[in-house]
Amino acid sequence: MKLLVLSDNHGQYDYVKSLIAKYRPNVDYIIHCGDSEFRPDDPIWQSVDVVVKGNMDFYPDYPDQEVLETPYGKLFITHGHLYQVNWSDEGLRHCANQVGASIVLHGHTHCLRVTRYSDCTLINPGSVSRSRGAYPDSTYALITLNESGVIVDYYSLKHEKIKELSQQFEWNEGE
Repeated sequence: MKLLVLSDNHGQYDYVKSLIAKYRPNVDYIIHCGDSEFRPDDPIWQSVDVVVKGNMDFYPDYPDQEVLETPYGKLFITHGHLYQVNWSDEGLRHCANQVGASIVLHGHTHCLRVTRYSDCTLINPGSVSRSRGAYPDSTYALITLNESGVIVDYYSLKHEKIKELSQQFEWNEGE
């Protein structure tokens, strides 16, 4: 199962539209972790499976969080600002545990990362518009879930895989 995960594009409509068009035929789910700054009724969302509200999405129609059930377990999806992700992972981990999710997808920090815990894995795709942190370029993530585990690949806005950032782990690692 393949997921396209993006977040924090802060406008950049044409790029998001092209990204969705490029990957829609090749992925099972497209997930947006907030701060699109698009209207909730925009036609672009017809091709996106999950969209959550970020702190810069000022329309009340977006949900703050979603749970996606997959054959490989539940995914908890949120922007992250309501869980103080700039300071701690505890809020995200607590919510993941409450809903029984093994993976949390979030944005907000504009910093790509994969953090493994014994109870869940947190994945941030980075930012399509303004990256922060150790990796300076804007990114999105392609995630593969299969029987043996998870593969997280990050891509530049030129659709080039950033090999040194790829991570792979088995489901039971860290337990």
